[in-house]
Amino acid sequence: MTEKNNKRTIFGWSMYDWAKSAYETTTLGAVMPVYFVSVVVPAEGFNFRGKLYTGAEVWGFAIGSALFIFFLIMPTVGALADLAGSRMRLFKSFAYGGAIFASTFYFATSGDVVLTLLIYFLAQFGATGSNVFYDSVLKDITTEDTIDQVSARGYALGYLGGGLQLLLSLAIIQLGPGMLGIETELASRIAITFAGLWWLVFSMFSFSRMKIDEKKPEDGTKISVLDGWKTNITTLKKIRRFPFLLYFLLAYIFYWDGAQTVINMAGPFFSEVLLLDQTSIIIVYLIVQFIAFAGARLAGYLAGRIGQKNTLLFTITLFFIAGNSAFVVPEKQLIPVIILGVVVGLGMGGLQSVSRSVYATMLPKGAEGEFMGFFSVISRFSAIWGPLIYSYVSASTGNPRLSLPGISLFFVIGFILLRRVDINSQISEEEWNAS
Repeated sequence: MTEKNNKRTIFGWSMYDWAKSAYETTTLGAVMPVYFVSVVVPAEGFNFRGKLYTGAEVWGFAIGSALFIFFLIMPTVGALADLAGSRMRLFKSFAYGGAIFASTFYFATSGDVVLTLLIYFLAQFGATGSNVFYDSVLKDITTEDTIDQVSARGYALGYLGGGLQLLLSLAIIQLGPGMLGIETELASRIAITFAGLWWLVFSMFSFSRMKIDEKKPEDGTKISVLDGWKTNITTLKKIRRFPFLLYFLLAYIFYWDGAQTVINMAGPFFSEVLLLDQTSIIIVYLIVQFIAFAGARLAGYLAGRIGQKNTLLFTITLFFIAGNSAFVVPEKQLIPVIILGVVVGLGMGGLQSVSRSVYATMLPKGAEGEFMGFFSVISRFSAIWGPLIYSYVSASTGNPRLSLPGISLFFVIGFILLRRVDINSQISEEEWNAS
């Protein structure tokens, strides 16, 4: 049996967020979207079936489409891992595979739109898959009185690690042309590749400190994809019998969709609409990362003082304010964007960590991989629609700012649904087995 609250294991688990956040912050956040918009996609746009799309529109459509595919696949991966007793083996496979593909962005240069999107798909497949298992072991290594703090610690280390790696990437981009005599485009590719290598090396360190025991299937037990689908169908039927869990998932789908849209589309929006340069965008992301570090720690404290639900409602409100305020931010003005970044950073830390710990405490023992597989994939499912709406409104109207009021509705709906959730309810093993 896995030892609960083991400091070495918890530190190792938390350090995986430190590792992967470099990819999420540098590659998906601050550098890659801007590089894709300004270098990879031609100035006249990307021609798809006779229509030209801007880099931000292509990026939004790509994110939405890829995450929809992952949504269809990942619940089965989580269920199969539970049945086979192989969560940690699959955890490592997805993590290492994603990190290796993330390192190959170096080969994506001007005009390589399809190649860049293919690498993105493979790297993000690894990131999404590894998150299924990263989330699923949280309840294995904690108790009810420590799960909020450990969840927050994982996100806090992620923000810190992602911010530190982004700071090093900024140094590469800023100093590379002068000290090394390389072009800014090459410096950006090196920075993006460095993020993938960071993910790979620190993943190895993380796994070396995690000790998670798993129950293996009895000899002769055969595991197939069909078993995974059967498990998921059964799970979906059972979830309907627990309204508090169903309402929480529905609320999460909406408010997390809005939050992920803000996070994923901020870089392209800053570059194409607000006309900020690469350095300014990286500065904003650095501020967001380090504020989010404090926000995650603050959320763990607030959850104990004002309750988990009130903490979530507060962070949703912060995102709503920031998302709508971006509508009126003028072009080439860094200070207003930094202020929005501070608001988003405070909200992001709490929204992620508390949402995960609330969900984990609702789950029955023995179904963590299956349920956290749902949660991780729902997180991706939640991120599908916002980027698609952003890209569709932008392509239809020629004004990306008009997409922001529509995206803010996700926060409103999520806020209303969350108020109906009994946040302290939990499914016991007896209730789950009897359902």
